[in-house]
Amino acid sequence: MPVIVGPTAVGKTAVAAAWAEREPITVVSADARQVYRGLDIGTAKPSGALLARVPHLGLDVVQPGERYSAGRFARDAAHWLGQIRGGGRQPVVVGGTGLYVRACSTSRRSTPRGASGCAPGRRTSRRRGSPIGPRASTVGSGAVGGSGRVGPSKLRCSPGED
Repeated sequence: MPVIVGPTAVGKTAVAAAWAEREPITVVSADARQVYRGLDIGTAKPSGALLARVPHLGLDVVQPGERYSAGRFARDAAHWLGQIRGGGRQPVVVGGTGLYVRACSTSRRSTPRGASGCAPGRRTSRRRGSPIGPRASTVGSGAVGGSGRVGPSKLRCSPGED
């Protein structure tokens, strides 16, 4: 399962949008702030136009003030991944909250493939050594050109199985 991770404002969403022009994907947002309804300013939630083109799950899940943990994200993400795959689309986890990405990856190590929709296993990012799953795209200066423009040719995934 591909994962696009990186710091705030590096262009993760732009990479996912470019990817969506090449194949049918659904984004699972792994952002600890975008899960809150009504917190659109300051969280860089995707625009309505982008959401109409590229389905996203994990946005506006809970009300501000409601607890939402990495464990809950892992359970929700496992459900979403199963839905996405069942619909014949490619899931892509996108976000900058490493704890959420690790929680999803960690839950897969002990869960059989059929139960979570994810392949068991754990790999690490070459950049930071964090667990991210069988296939990953790391967004950074190598994936986003100096002009800030992102195109499908700049997508990078490490080899892996899905």
